[in-house]
Amino acid sequence: MNLVRLELLIPRPARIAALLLALAASLACSPYPRPATQTHTSHWAVRSPDSLAIDVVEYTWTFYNNGRHIRITGQVRNNSDQVHQSVTLELTLADERGEAVAKGQTLVFPAYLRPGGIGEFELRSMVTSAGRNLPAGRLLTTARAIAP
Repeated sequence: MNLVRLELLIPRPARIAALLLALAASLACSPYPRPATQTHTSHWAVRSPDSLAIDVVEYTWTFYNNGRHIRITGQVRNNSDQVHQSVTLELTLADERGEAVAKGQTLVFPAYLRPGGIGEFELRSMVTSAGRNLPAGRLLTTARAIAP
């Protein structure tokens, strides 16, 4: 019967510290770049004429998966005098030339958006042209809701 020494099963604090340092160094020197995030405010967001009076207050987009996917998150404000239920946003992110980079639909949370209320949204989409550098762009929005 082989006996295993107990001290070999329990790592010493110095070994743990060395392992943690090696792990931190390997993560810092990762060959995979972190995605670039670009933040824009509502002066770049445009509401379509047939949209409800719901405006984007701020939004951020992040490229990931080697620039093939995009994540758009943000906040909207209900600028009408009515409560809107189950607001769906149709989003189109366009580059500086007006060409669509990403588009899709997403829901706004909370489900009931009171007058002046703030809601949040998130859209994950495929990018139509992978790896595009998007220093400036515009978010085109159309908001629709279920009648209360």
